[in-house]
Amino acid sequence: MAKSPVKSTLKIVGTILLVAVVYVGWEAYRRIGPALGWVDPVIDTIPPQLPTTLDDSHVKILLFSKTSGFRHVDGIAAAEESLEQLAARNGWAVFATENAAVFNDEQLARFDVIFGNNITGDNWTDEQKAAFTRWIDDGGGFVGVHGAAGTRYRYWNWYTDTLLGGGRFTGHPMGPQFREATVIVEDAGHPTMAPFGQSFTHTDEWYTFEESARKAGSHVLATLDESTYDPGEDLSMGDDHPIIWIACPGNGRSFYSALGHSAETYERQEHAKMIEAAITWAAGDICP
Repeated sequence: MAKSPVKSTLKIVGTILLVAVVYVGWEAYRRIGPALGWVDPVIDTIPPQLPTTLDDSHVKILLFSKTSGFRHVDGIAAAEESLEQLAARNGWAVFATENAAVFNDEQLARFDVIFGNNITGDNWTDEQKAAFTRWIDDGGGFVGVHGAAGTRYRYWNWYTDTLLGGGRFTGHPMGPQFREATVIVEDAGHPTMAPFGQSFTHTDEWYTFEESARKAGSHVLATLDESTYDPGEDLSMGDDHPIIWIACPGNGRSFYSALGHSAETYERQEHAKMIEAAITWAAGDICP
């Protein structure tokens, strides 16, 4: 039975329209995406050269800032500056890179802590993921801030569910994007929470997660009081909205704080003290 000329024409027109939409969308992304903070993934295969002086320090930190998604330009720069200051004060060694090829067994073995500086997207090859996993399982420490959990797409379940201990990001309020809210300290006895007392107010881009990190077995340090800002019905987590927590993946330690979209956060003294304590804790051998 011969095809209807009308149906054939409609199919051709539909295909042309689909191609046109994809092309227009790609062109829009190519022109506007970088301005909005989005970057294309880059596969790193050649490891960086590590300084010979790295091993002279008692705490060695890999400051990793690669993004294959939204890029928090100001936050990344401010976090790096804050960490460099903390390192100078404590005698730590920091090696900063956006080259994911550093995630190999030999080079990772030279570090005590990986600082995930607003990293987003699918940053690692399968081999690099395997090396990262082994390093954590063998007792490595991870400290992640804000965008380190800010990837909506499911690139790597181990990263979100095991390393971050339940950090499956779903979104944040807009209009306004930044809001003042009260953070309730749940474990005031943990050294990372010592700078804040029982609660504190802070202005940030407040992340919402699929479910409480508590359900994944993480130890919650602080939660958001949703009554002090309006997350909206779709982004509400109710009475259990963790915003800072720790996890114990394998034999390692992981600290995550959703604070830190803008540069101002890293200028806050209490925040710097929290990161200082988090690195000290992550470099140790006790979890939680």
